[in-house]
Amino acid sequence: MTKVQGDKQPEMLQPGMYADELPEPLPFAGLEKSAAVQGTKIFAAPNIKGRDCLVAAVKLLYLMAQGELLSPTESTDIFFATTKLFQSEDQDLRRQVYCLMKELSTTAEQMFIATHTLCKDINSPNDMYKANAIRTLRKTTEISMLGPGERYLQQAVVDKNTNVSSAALVTGIHLMKDAPELVKKWSNEVSEALKQRNSMVQYHALGLLQKLKKNNRLFVLKQVQSVQTIPIRSAGAICLLIRMCTDILQDDFSGNQELYQFVRDSLRHGNEVVVFEAAKSICSLRDLTPKELGQVVLVLQLYLSFHKPVLKFAALRLLNKMAATHPLAVTSCSIDMETLFTDSNRNIATLAITTILMTGSEYSIDRLMKQISKFLSDIADEFKSVVIESMKVLGRKFPHKHPVLLQFLNDALKEEGGFEYKMSIVETIANLVETSPTAKEEGLMMLCELIEDCEYTKISQRVLSLLGQEGPANATPSKFVRFIYNRVLLEAPSVRAAAVSTLAKFATKCESLRESILILLQRAAMDNDDEVRDRAIFYITMLSFDDKELAETFVEEVEKEVKTAVPTATSSGEAPPAPEAAGGLLAAVSFIPEEESKWAKELEAIPQFKKLGKPFASSEPMSLTEKDVEYVVTCVKHCYNENMVLHFKINNTLEDQAFYNVQVKVAVEEDEDLASMQPLFAIPAEVIEPNSDASCYVCLKRDPDEGYAMGSCSATLLFSMDKDEEVDEYPLPEEVTFNLSDYMKGRHVTFAEEWDKFPDEEATEVTYELDTMKNLQTACNEVQDFYSFTACDGTGDVPTEAGTLSHTLHLSGQVCFAPPEDILIKAKIALTQSGSVSLTLIVKGGYDELRSLLCDSLI
Repeated sequence: MTKVQGDKQPEMLQPGMYADELPEPLPFAGLEKSAAVQGTKIFAAPNIKGRDCLVAAVKLLYLMAQGELLSPTESTDIFFATTKLFQSEDQDLRRQVYCLMKELSTTAEQMFIATHTLCKDINSPNDMYKANAIRTLRKTTEISMLGPGERYLQQAVVDKNTNVSSAALVTGIHLMKDAPELVKKWSNEVSEALKQRNSMVQYHALGLLQKLKKNNRLFVLKQVQSVQTIPIRSAGAICLLIRMCTDILQDDFSGNQELYQFVRDSLRHGNEVVVFEAAKSICSLRDLTPKELGQVVLVLQLYLSFHKPVLKFAALRLLNKMAATHPLAVTSCSIDMETLFTDSNRNIATLAITTILMTGSEYSIDRLMKQISKFLSDIADEFKSVVIESMKVLGRKFPHKHPVLLQFLNDALKEEGGFEYKMSIVETIANLVETSPTAKEEGLMMLCELIEDCEYTKISQRVLSLLGQEGPANATPSKFVRFIYNRVLLEAPSVRAAAVSTLAKFATKCESLRESILILLQRAAMDNDDEVRDRAIFYITMLSFDDKELAETFVEEVEKEVKTAVPTATSSGEAPPAPEAAGGLLAAVSFIPEEESKWAKELEAIPQFKKLGKPFASSEPMSLTEKDVEYVVTCVKHCYNENMVLHFKINNTLEDQAFYNVQVKVAVEEDEDLASMQPLFAIPAEVIEPNSDASCYVCLKRDPDEGYAMGSCSATLLFSMDKDEEVDEYPLPEEVTFNLSDYMKGRHVTFAEEWDKFPDEEATEVTYELDTMKNLQTACNEVQDFYSFTACDGTGDVPTEAGTLSHTLHLSGQVCFAPPEDILIKAKIALTQSGSVSLTLIVKGGYDELRSLLCDSLI
């Protein structure tokens, strides 16, 4: 604020705004492209005026940053004119010359003319010239025309000046994309650069080594061991090393305990960035018990009380991610997270709420709902949507609490809010209706009342679509018809059309309502809108047919079209996109796991497998070789009803040799237990380049009538070192094993309701004593891994309270059959007086032989 003398006030230009509060105008506002291009003519003047040339270069850079495009001719002319400015010794001008040349390199032609000049700058005694010339050389010169520049770049890696060394290392990282063979010659120099004390150089050196070594296990182990003798000062470099360890641990956790210990030790590092990277790494590892995660939780709990918002948010984000898979491990932080409900930073408050909802018990839901109701009105819509999304998890976790959740959502619907907020509530209610039969009627009536006075067309369409899907199966479907027909009378044409389709769906599924709905459709056939009228006439015609299945098929097809009209959060056209902060928060909160096989799309892209359809189940990758040999082979088994596809992924770890005509041969005939499987065809890989991987496939024919083949067979890798050579055979050290779990997959259900659908007489029960297991969690993990089923109701983790002597695991899944057999398992695990574990399995679903097979195959 300008200092005011005496009683004189600053001049007011607008109401509420003083002259010294006006934003400063942009220096080049209104600058035209033609004027900026014309101004660069000064570059070719006989006498270089440094300051004038500098201003001309900055103007052009400003326009290019604003998105102005130069033609190739303009770019080339300016580039050539710029090279003359190397005659000037003005360092400010030289810096802008480098920037301008890099920006022009995307469109200019014949830039090799500057190669000699840039190489000269790399050899100059001026370190600023060196560093910038190295960065510019990569952008303006083709790799094949570097000439002596290759040697200069290699020497610059170990330059005494850290800026020069860092510039050379970053250039090497970029060159790895186009000229990996060139950069591989720098290995010794890069290793020397890693020993420098400068943090920036260490980080860039390790980054380049990672590109060169491709996360080789022995290399990473050597780096971890060297940290003990030569400490790495760069926090970024340690974070990068932790990520390299994580990649290896995710593939082979048990065989790399030294790497895991390094990651755990990093939790005690003095830099917060390293601590969070280590915590994130441990959270990403599979099959860790709540006890093993305890140290991470303890560290993150300390950060919840810090004053820096970024540290609190980072800790909460990791706890939230952990709560999705190990909610019991995070319960110790509940009190600390509840204190953050009123935090001034709404990102933190919202994330604290969603996390504690995931970890709360059934008895604390009522109290938490009351707290959130008071807090919800104080936050923005985008953050309210995040809280509403968490209700889906609660509904799945505590199906008996749906009255409390629906009441909360109903109250939220009555509050003011935009499209995004209202749509998130509707989607959450829809999720509860679809997953919880006891919530169906109350939830649908709640949505019916919503569309009676709804200002958003897309929300009305979504509700009508849901009513058509779930309403006919209700005990009294007729009570929904009035709400639907009101939409035909009162709403916009698009909603009226959706309502007509919903009425038709009720008519096809509810015979008692058919005649009444036909009368309503005849009234809709006189609508002013063409779409509404055409749909009504179409449905009247379909419903008049005697073939009810045909009518229902056509109605379903039109219903699909209605569903495709429902917008996503960014395409509704009725609401502005959510701010980036909310988008980041939504990305940080991940609740529902992806159910579709990650391999399905890859297999469907192969013509030979497309006709097989989608795989019923896909196994976890199984290693057939060691991790540090010339070729690393893993196998994934994709189960179909009448086929088993073996997907072999071969990684060529050699740096200078390609593999040709690569294929894998399996000898299923070796094992009598695999007699029902016969090889059909194989798909080879033509070539696997050095430091690359490719996939080979073997398709086996299986006979479903012969049961589930279980056994093992040897596998042989075939490839040649040259295109024209005969292939050589290389037996793989590990056999391909077929287990019962290869024919099974998990599914999400409301366990108690599904369990009651099967009579107790159709259950198979067996009890085992497991001498090799000494705790409940280990036994729980073993049972889950064996069956590959989904743990329901949060029973996958054993409670961590002291004195826990027993636990019941609820598993739900399907076994490959035509159609698939639904299976439910209750696994009662208890500690015996002798210190071993007692396991009682109760299996429901399927048929007697299948249930017996599932019980007997465990031991």
